[in-house]
Amino acid sequence: MDGHAITDERISAVFSGAGDFNRRELRVGTHIIYVYAIDGLTSGGDISELVVKPLLQDTRAGTIDELFDRALHSTVYNSVAVACEDADDAARKLVNGFTVVLFGENAIAFETKTGEKRAPAAPEVENTVKGPKDAFTETVRTNTSLLRRHLRTPALRLYETQVGRRSLTNVTVAYIDGLTDPGLVERMKKRLGEIDVDGLTTPAAVEEYVTGSRPTAFPLLQYTERTDRFAQGLLEGRVGLLVDGLPLGYLAPVDLGALMTAPEDRGTDYLSASFLRVLRYLALLIGLVLPGLYVAMAAFHPEMLPTALLQAIIESKHAVPFPTIFEILGLLAAFELLQEASIAMPHSVGQSLSIIGGLVVGTAAVEAKIISPAALIVVAAAGIAGFALPGRSFADALRLWRFFLTVLASFAGLFGLTLGALCLLVHLSGLTSLDVDYLAPFSRVSGCRAVLRPRLFRQKYRDPALHPLDAKNQR
Repeated sequence: MDGHAITDERISAVFSGAGDFNRRELRVGTHIIYVYAIDGLTSGGDISELVVKPLLQDTRAGTIDELFDRALHSTVYNSVAVACEDADDAARKLVNGFTVVLFGENAIAFETKTGEKRAPAAPEVENTVKGPKDAFTETVRTNTSLLRRHLRTPALRLYETQVGRRSLTNVTVAYIDGLTDPGLVERMKKRLGEIDVDGLTTPAAVEEYVTGSRPTAFPLLQYTERTDRFAQGLLEGRVGLLVDGLPLGYLAPVDLGALMTAPEDRGTDYLSASFLRVLRYLALLIGLVLPGLYVAMAAFHPEMLPTALLQAIIESKHAVPFPTIFEILGLLAAFELLQEASIAMPHSVGQSLSIIGGLVVGTAAVEAKIISPAALIVVAAAGIAGFALPGRSFADALRLWRFFLTVLASFAGLFGLTLGALCLLVHLSGLTSLDVDYLAPFSRVSGCRAVLRPRLFRQKYRDPALHPLDAKNQR
């Protein structure tokens, strides 16, 4: 299509060969009009009652332009009626659930979207005990309505655009006017405007194109399936992103403190939440460095271990034919394969696979003296600590760095482990999300407080790193 005048031939040619494209010719008085709709995206009952019936009941004489004007302003009952600018606009309206009626060379799009969509359900990944039970769905308009129920302020802004030359994916940028830094909003809009791709249909495509696909395993966008967490992110001064077809909401900018915050932190009391946060940071350290620390101590620095512990490790390695590094790397690889297999399998089979792999295979390998019990305990403890982290993308990045630190420890012991930890720190300090430092919560004098959950009634100011227009969170 060239985007000029709207004709029946142009619209029919666009959807030529599409089995779900419906075209109907109507005679209204002495005029011929055409009704177009996509089956499955529109409701046939709504089209009949709210569009076709009032058009056929319009028996007043006049020109085709007068019929068009009456349909746009008076005769049709449909609540949404938009005049199409050109043939391209008419085609876009059709694939978004509108019914298009052609009057000569003018067309009107009436909203008749079908009600067939998945209803909001409880979160599947970010489980909650006290919090709301509504989660995002694959329909962006349902997600915006859920967000409106949590944030009833008229200042909530929903900027909508389409990304993808062929997918024409509806993307919504959410923010609160008068609170969110306009610079953050403009940077998000600019990045969306620069995306030139056929389709934006997967989470990886959203994350990589929006963040610039920088060579890092750490997430530069925070995703959530919980509407209350998304709303809280907007109240903090962040920018939200909703993508049609994905049951997720993205928040930016993101930093290490936000990724280590669990959804339940605001659902429990201050002391319990702070204690769990401290445990979470300990789990981060354990899951990241424990395998490498074990390799370094067992292979290079056994004199630094207590005698009883060293003797236990030596006894556990008795008759094991492989070096310590091969034990640990092999177990880490087996742990990763077990996770991938359990995800790929059906839910019931995946649980059985985890039990078989964790108990039967692990126990059999120890009894066969292929691996030592100490190595199995170390890898299992690191794996459990990784599951304690709230964000799966962040946990996956730490799993990759766990391999890297373990390999460095196998070459140079504690020196290699320390060098790897410094490389990780330098890498994190060089990351930014919408120009906000990744380690922003820990770069200030009060950074140590980022580990603890703040007392809500004393949290009077928003994070200054986000540069909110309204810095006060409460009076």
